[in-house]
Amino acid sequence: MAIVAKAPGKLVVLGEYAVLTGGAALVMAVDRYCIATLEPSADERCHLLTLAAERAQSNFAPATTSGSGLVDRVTHAWPRARVGAWRGSLDSRLLYRGRRKLGLGSSAACLVAWAGVWNAYVGSGALARSGGCLHELIALHHAWQNDTGSGLDVAASLLGGVLSYRSGSNGAPECVSVGWPDGVGFIVIATPAAASTPQLLQRFQAWRVADAAAAARQLAEMEAIAAFGIEAVQMGDANQLIEAVADYGELLQNLGKHIQADIVTAEHAAVARLARQHGIAYKVSGAGGGDIGLGLATDHEALAVFASVLPPGCEALSVGIDAAGLVMEEQSA
Repeated sequence: MAIVAKAPGKLVVLGEYAVLTGGAALVMAVDRYCIATLEPSADERCHLLTLAAERAQSNFAPATTSGSGLVDRVTHAWPRARVGAWRGSLDSRLLYRGRRKLGLGSSAACLVAWAGVWNAYVGSGALARSGGCLHELIALHHAWQNDTGSGLDVAASLLGGVLSYRSGSNGAPECVSVGWPDGVGFIVIATPAAASTPQLLQRFQAWRVADAAAAARQLAEMEAIAAFGIEAVQMGDANQLIEAVADYGELLQNLGKHIQADIVTAEHAAVARLARQHGIAYKVSGAGGGDIGLGLATDHEALAVFASVLPPGCEALSVGIDAAGLVMEEQSA
């Protein structure tokens, strides 16, 4: 019998960068998944198959390292004696566009999926959806990725749905599930440019130190708009949410000027101009610098037309909201 775990990717609706300094963000789990499987090995060796931009296989003795930083961190975080030899796989191809990450939180989805399947396999039961477990997963993700992100991508993968997320005091995450306003359609656009999130975050943190007063003003405005949009979602106010997304998109462009980086790339700027012509609010989603953008409108026909006239190299992705988060099941081998 094989155990299977499925963890969704994420889409940041509001709150990029501001969430790193204590502000709230709005994040959506999406129906692009990392799928992990685990079952007993037919021999005395462990076997691991990873499928992402490339296919990789390894085999190794039980209780030794696999060569995968993610897998080894999870197995060391939840060790169990006498687990024996196993065969596992980790498939995140749905979170890629060919050989390139889409910016939908593939690393967080992989971590949550493997943590879920490992805990179930070694007899720890289902991975808890508590704040303590989420905090532990975020710490593991930071250690694996050598980053200081907010953890909202891990929260989306574990919990699913649409979340108001804040890192909280002492790094303890604060998550509130919120509904998506009726009538609001969205479109996710993949651009041809690949983002380097660590470089953008380094520039952001350096600017905060070099020009603290300007940074405080900019971030206060971003926090206010994100809070305005989150309140709109909680009230079911479609127009207010769309207004917040449009305003936050402009603030991200201003932030790029401050940190001297193209948070809004030329491709995103071209898509944004086209979106405005069709009455659609558009912003980059995530750290920017490439990857994906998000368009919102109540006119679903306008969204469809917009998707059909995108600039060369840009593509509308088939993406919906995932309501479940981490899902576990058993399958016959």
